Amino acid sequence: MMDSDDVAERRRSELERHAAVLFCAAALTMAIICGSVIVSGWFAGVLVDRWERVFWAGSLLGGVMVSVFAAAALPSGSDARRAAVRITSLLRVGLLLFVVAPAVCIVALVGDFYKL
Repeated sequence: MMDSDDVAERRRSELERHAAVLFCAAALTMAIICGSVIVSGWFAGVLVDRWERVFWAGSLLGGVMVSVFAAAALPSGSDARRAAVRITSLLRVGLLLFVVAPAVCIVALVGDFYKL
C-alpha cells in the first residue's frame, strides 16, 4: 500500500510531464504561426489601428501562455503537494490562454475584414 507522500510525488511527476508536453506544444504552435506569418510577408500594419492593437494583445497573450507553461514545467521545491497545486493552477491558466490568445487574434482579423 502506498502512503500519501508517494501518491503526491507520483501526481507531481505526472503533472510535470503534462506541463512539459504542453510547453513544447505551445512553443511549437507559436513558432509555426510566427514562421508562417513571416514567410507569407503579411504584417499586422495592414490592419486598422484599433484591430491591430487587439491583434497584438492576442499575440502578447500567446507569449504569456508559453511563459506560463514554461513556469509550470520548471522543477520546484521538495514539497510534492504544494508543487502539484502550483503546477495545476499554472496549467489551468495556460490552457485558458491557449484558447483565448488565438481567439483574440481571430476576432481582430475578422473585425478588420468586415470593417466592424
